[in-house]
Amino acid sequence: MTHRFTSLDLTDGVANITYDRTKRANSLSSESVRELRKTLEQTAEMEEVRLVVLRTAGNGAFCAGADIEEMRTLDAPGGERFIRGLHTAFHAVRRHPAPVICAVHGACLGAGLELMVACDFALVSDRATFGMPEPFVGLPSVIEAALLPHIIGLMRTRDLLFTGERIDAARALEIGLVTSVSSDSELDDAVQAKSSQLLRHSPVALRLQKQLMNRWLNLPLDEGIEAGVKALALAFATGEPARAIDSYWNAD
Repeated sequence: MTHRFTSLDLTDGVANITYDRTKRANSLSSESVRELRKTLEQTAEMEEVRLVVLRTAGNGAFCAGADIEEMRTLDAPGGERFIRGLHTAFHAVRRHPAPVICAVHGACLGAGLELMVACDFALVSDRATFGMPEPFVGLPSVIEAALLPHIIGLMRTRDLLFTGERIDAARALEIGLVTSVSSDSELDDAVQAKSSQLLRHSPVALRLQKQLMNRWLNLPLDEGIEAGVKALALAFATGEPARAIDSYWNAD
């Protein structure tokens, strides 16, 4: 399936989604991000989808952020509509029932970085760079930037958001912003290896785990633990643990 800005290839339970706006450094416009959201929501309804791999096209920027040409024309109501549109797409990543791997090459900036951190795994090239340049264009960082203190801590988040400066892939790995760093030529192999790891496991378990981890972000500790107890009960209700335990026990 191919639309104007996104293409979808479904192979062996993996939904490979490619966002293509290379003429604008894969920046995110209102129109293109609506299409990306619809593609994500479509795959969320497919029971056969066990994993999503999200990429952008080309060999340049992964994503230069929100479309500056569109943003420069906005007033306050328009700005709010625009940013809510971005959030709905990023939220579609977070609420997608399957794990989502983001494969990052080149510059990953602003809304592009927020798209990346909405994913469950960020596998990046050693030539990737990361930053939140909003201060340079007179804006605060909002929406999924709220995930950053949970991922890299408050002090490092302040450094990224207040300065707008870029960091390289090695530094991103050091502070826990990304999952792994590979050479540019080996990034696809790293994505394949991580996909194989995940596909070994029960899709029921991974879906329940993702739901639970999303809830943990918003729950006090005791409520988070109680939510986990209920998730475990839901897993046993499917009968999948008995099958998986037998398989794991007899693997050797």
